[in-house]
Order: sequence, then C-alpha cells, then structure tokens
Amino acid sequence: MPTQHVRLVKYMFLDVVAYTKQSSEAQSYIIKALNDIVKGTINRYHISSDSLIYLPTGDGMCIALVNAALPYDIHITVAKEILRRISVHNSRVKKRWKRFEVRIGINQSDDIIVKDINDRDNVAGAGVNNARRIMDLADGSQILVSNTVYENLHPHKEYLHAFSNEFVKKIKHGLVLRMYQFVQKGITGLNVDTPSSFVTKAEPEPKLTKLSAYYFAHSIKNEEFILDKVRQDSLNHIWLKLLLWFLAKESERVSERTTYDVYDYSIMPKTGYDTIEGQFEWFQNNVPSDVAIDLSNVVLDNALFPLPSYAYLETNTINLVINSKGKQKLKTE
Repeated sequence: MPTQHVRLVKYMFLDVVAYTKQSSEAQSYIIKALNDIVKGTINRYHISSDSLIYLPTGDGMCIALVNAALPYDIHITVAKEILRRISVHNSRVKKRWKRFEVRIGINQSDDIIVKDINDRDNVAGAGVNNARRIMDLADGSQILVSNTVYENLHPHKEYLHAFSNEFVKKIKHGLVLRMYQFVQKGITGLNVDTPSSFVTKAEPEPKLTKLSAYYFAHSIKNEEFILDKVRQDSLNHIWLKLLLWFLAKESERVSERTTYDVYDYSIMPKTGYDTIEGQFEWFQNNVPSDVAIDLSNVVLDNALFPLPSYAYLETNTINLVINSKGKQKLKTE
C-alpha cells in the first residue's frame, strides 16, 4: 500500500475560458503561453519544486502548494500575478486568437498527498474537488475563493475590503459551497463584475390573460366615468371594481361563445339598464358596502392574475384607472 501523508494544501484551480471553441493551433499556443506564465510566476516567488504539485487538466491546471512555510496569502498572490501576466500578454499580441482569459478558484484544505501511476505526487480529498467547483462558478479573469480562504485572509489589513459579500451555491448531493469574490482595487487584469452564476435573471413578465385584457379595456373605455364617480365619493371604488370585473367576465364569456351553446346566459346581473351609469347604480343599490369591500379586492386580484400586483394601476385613483404602462401593454399584446 502506498504511503499517504495528510498535508495542508493551498489550491489554485484555473482553466482557459471558451478553450474548446478555439482552433487546434490556438489551443496549442494558449496552453504553452499559460504554462510559461505560470512557471514565470512560480519562479518570481521562489516556490521550490518540492513545495508544489502541478495537475494538468487539458484546458488549464491545478496548482497545489504544500509547503506550510510559504506566506499565508501565497495562493491569492500567485493568482493575482497570473492574471496580471495574462493581461500584459494579451496587450502585446496582435492576433485575437492568441489572446485568452482564465478563471480561478482558490481553496485550502487538509488533504492527502499520494503517488499517481507515474510515481509522481498527487492529491486526493475534498479540497481539490471543491477548488474546481468554485472555479467553475467564476467568469473570465475572476477569482473566487472558498469560505475557508476568506476566513484566513479577511482579518488582515490588506484584505479587509478585498472581497465581495458571500455567495452560496447548492451543488449535487446537497453540498453547499460558500465563497467570496476577490475584488481588490488596482489589480491589473482582474474582473470584479458579479459572476454570471450569481446574477439573478429577471423572469419574463407575464402576458395579459383574456380576462385581464378585457378588464383593462373596460377601465380605459370608462375612465372618465370612473374618475367622476371617485370624485363624488371615494367609497364608490368598491362598486366600480365589481362592475369592471363583471363587464370583463361578460366580454370573456361572449368571446368564447360558440354556435353550439345551448343556453345564452349572461354573467352581468339583470339590471334593466344598458348604460354604465345604470349598471353602476344596480351594484350600489344591491350589494351592501361591507360585502362589496370584501369582494372588490378579490375580484381585482382575480382580474390581474398573474400580473405583478397593481403594477399597471394608478394608485391615486384607488387602483381603478389603468396607467400608461398598462395601456401600452394592452396595445402591444
């Protein structure tokens, strides 16, 4: 059985953004350029070969640092320098296909150092796996760090304001990753935009239902009458909402009626009046105010569903008149 050693390992997992979309020639060039940048960075900070393990991944690599005597922030220092060197490289090459970006995930953990099939040092454990998962949530030129790395760096003066608020991501098997974005000012090549993985995408706004479209239409058609009644008595709004809902339901019923309907019934109460004034008077005279109050909000919610609550109503008219946004929505749809 091979000898196993548990060590504190600091990981920088990085890969080339959109690598598979590049030509074979571009892939070959980019990987060589990245390897040279990483080796140059490692040499700059005098990290000896017995203090690190390279794990190539095809489109990137994992750099594992296993020397506890290295500076406490060596992983973030190396990551910053890699981004700086890539930025300089991109500014110097003229051909677009020679430019590239990487994303970086940083973690640290007590993991096991093992020998692989080629008798080379390798690592095994949750630390390296989570470093990759964290990297996968970053965009180009961004650095995401695990909660463990954040807790290690954040108390120090240099890093007190270097991180975003916490991001949380649930991944497979119910595992929850907690991480932070490195957003320190003045770092060449660093992308401090919010990672797209954590940007909430706005849900498309629901379309008008047939009922809500008719409700909007009757409100717009009778806007002058509605405003006049509200000016006379603000309490009139409760009967006006009932009236508009019944008018909308009646229009919906008529629109869906077919020649095969046996019974020609009406949703509207039999008021004996064809005018909007006469219909309003019927509701006012036949529906007690306490019942109308209870019903008015229910029918309004029913008419607006599933639209954002009251987003298309003028609030200063007690939610009766359709605002300009609602009128445009009705016209468009």
